[in-house]
Amino acid sequence: MLPLKLRHLSLIFIIALLLAIWAGRAQLLELAISSYMQSFGMKNVVTDIHHLGLGQSHLSRIGFTLATETGLFKLEAHDISIYYNLEQLSEGRADRLAISKLDLYYQDITKTPEDAYTISKALEPQKIIAALGHALREYIIFNTFFVEHIRLEGDSFGALQSKPLQLNGRNDDSTLSAEFILQNPTASNQQNELRQLVITRLTHDALIAELRYTTRPGAVPAKLELNILDTAINGNYDVHPRQLKHWLQPIVNITDVSEIKNVNGTFLSNFESDKKISSTITALAETYAFRKFNAENIVVKIKLENPANLPVEHIKILNGSSIKADKFSYDNVTFDSSLINMAGVLSKAAGALKFTGGVSADKLAIDYESQVLQLKGFTARVSADPDNLQADGNFSTAAVPSQFAFTLGHDFNKSHGRLSIKPLKLLDLNTENSKLSLLLTPWPYSFDLLSGSIRLTSDAAWSQNNDFRLTNRIKLVKAGGHYGELVFSGLSFEHELEILPDLRSIRSGKINLQFLDSGVTARNISTVLTLEKADTGPLPQFLIQGLYGEIFDGSFSGEDFVFDLNKSTNRFKIKAINIDLAKIVETQQLEDIRVTGRVDGTIPVEINEQGIFIEHGAFLNNVRTGTIHYNPASGTDQLQQNPVTGIALDALRDFRYSHLSADVNFTPEGMLIINLKLKGTSPELDTTRPVHLNINTEQNLISLLKSLRYAEGISANIDKRVRRQYEKSGSYKQAE
Repeated sequence: MLPLKLRHLSLIFIIALLLAIWAGRAQLLELAISSYMQSFGMKNVVTDIHHLGLGQSHLSRIGFTLATETGLFKLEAHDISIYYNLEQLSEGRADRLAISKLDLYYQDITKTPEDAYTISKALEPQKIIAALGHALREYIIFNTFFVEHIRLEGDSFGALQSKPLQLNGRNDDSTLSAEFILQNPTASNQQNELRQLVITRLTHDALIAELRYTTRPGAVPAKLELNILDTAINGNYDVHPRQLKHWLQPIVNITDVSEIKNVNGTFLSNFESDKKISSTITALAETYAFRKFNAENIVVKIKLENPANLPVEHIKILNGSSIKADKFSYDNVTFDSSLINMAGVLSKAAGALKFTGGVSADKLAIDYESQVLQLKGFTARVSADPDNLQADGNFSTAAVPSQFAFTLGHDFNKSHGRLSIKPLKLLDLNTENSKLSLLLTPWPYSFDLLSGSIRLTSDAAWSQNNDFRLTNRIKLVKAGGHYGELVFSGLSFEHELEILPDLRSIRSGKINLQFLDSGVTARNISTVLTLEKADTGPLPQFLIQGLYGEIFDGSFSGEDFVFDLNKSTNRFKIKAINIDLAKIVETQQLEDIRVTGRVDGTIPVEINEQGIFIEHGAFLNNVRTGTIHYNPASGTDQLQQNPVTGIALDALRDFRYSHLSADVNFTPEGMLIINLKLKGTSPELDTTRPVHLNINTEQNLISLLKSLRYAEGISANIDKRVRRQYEKSGSYKQAE
């Protein structure tokens, strides 16, 4: 602060003026002004008084240089007119100041490493604004002022350097209003290109400023309202990015903001402490877009702290800062209703902003192609600038216990990056009410896992010139669940897959399944599964090798085959070995029949667009002996009246076969058709001749399996948790 107020200086000025007028010379006043200015550190003071009068004076030139802690300031004004009267001068005021040309030069001093982080308090932007209040109270003396041509020189003025400006203002009882007009002499229609910075109100405690056009008074690209205190500033702002881009076009080129609508918010800065400056900034926007990033209804709150001995290019972002958006997206990945907290340091180097710190979110909903994955406990360490993004952190799934670690890197200029996700805690499906389908909403698949644990590792890579690549390594341990109405438990599986750009196995995976319940129970199923890229179309093909399982106290196996998803028809064969006929008959739920014997068979399976077919499957008894005892208590009277069926019924009361063969067919509607051929003898018939029987049966196998499920329930071999979870779901009731 200057030691003398300007009203004290005015007395010196008045005395000097009167002496000059009385003496008829201006040199005395020039000397007084120069001496006074030099006493405050101003160098190279030049004062050239052209005319002095009782109501008006004219200075041809006035100039000086002033060295500050951070730079060199120069001022030179030409053709200066001052209008006043003695009464105003006695109060330390003047009526009008008019300057034809004003040149301002400011250049930063090159800092040494020792003082690289020092900054003059006079250059702190917040304190400059607050100092305006003090200046209005103490030093603004002209009622009106006009500068026809202003030229700013020096790198410190940035984009405004060498741009032609004009200033017109008024000071009414320490309330200042002013217009800065940016002119563009190169435009063909200069009037249409004129841009204004209008200070509609500047007092010791308030500032209202707007950007305008001289020809479009209704267009306001930006507006700022501040309350100015000696140790704090608060206020609000309103910015229209597209209008602002156009307004700034003669000054600086801004990248496309066509997708950004109105932005408004508040500002609070407190610099009462000599050690730090604390600020809070909020911003609200309906839409925001930057490159491939988009946001809707975004709310930003930033709490800042800048140590007084550090430059404004080094700002600490405090806890309590956050970004909230109804929808935040990058390409086809969307974060719904997300509140992201942040803390760290915002710095500026080589003209670019850089954020280093941490971000976190209690909940995070990721939407990918209308499927939502709910996460919680998201934390990350982040380093971001306009060129690169680096992050690493942890997150958990919200609905199912698990925890993952991730690392992310992205180069914005080259549009390439990597993402790696690794498990810290396995995905645990053994906790109460956990199941895999809770991960995604809606769950798009017909299967679900209800027990067990999953270890999942993912790696992704993308670039401008290569396809997006995503690989997964998945390991299932003792998993149980259902596929449609098929219930299973004891599933173990380990596989490494490339998901994109092609769905294929990086390494084959072996599947082991202890129990599979379809109404009847199969056990100890195993196979080796490989996904391959097919030559027949874009979908993959499955290579099934070493298929084996146990059913009806026998076993089944499959020849190695390829199931091609691009083909409308796929065929393969299942071989049954040593199947116990007694176990098969048990599925018929008949109390009047008992069968012994075992059979082998071959089942040719065809899967096409209509469904699953079995055509001419063949079974043959592998041991040349077996028995059938069929003695129904009732319902056979009409059959006994027919000689042929009567003999057959008599024979089956005690039939000892030496040959059994069956031709089996199955349709997609669920109909199982069996043509059974028997050869043997029966003590019930009065003959020693061999008996030949042909029996044709037709039954809806799907209805049979449903009835078995209804009658027997889910097999006790399926683990208890899977049975309980499956029965709680709608699938079990639908099966009834």
